[in-house]
Amino acid sequence: MPGWLQHWVEVNPVTILADALRGLLVGGPVVGPVVQSMLWAVALAAVFAPLAVRALRRRV
Repeated sequence: MPGWLQHWVEVNPVTILADALRGLLVGGPVVGPVVQSMLWAVALAAVFAPLAVRALRRRV
């Protein structure tokens, strides 16, 4: 796997969420992946919520 793709796999939100769930269900590190998952959720909401509101206002 190319280096840039390996880096993306390490930081993408789906992998981090899977790590958090794995830690919760079968044991292992939990705090780090859960915090990272929450940060990704907040960041995605901060980016896409205003875009969604803007798109809704244009249609109405």
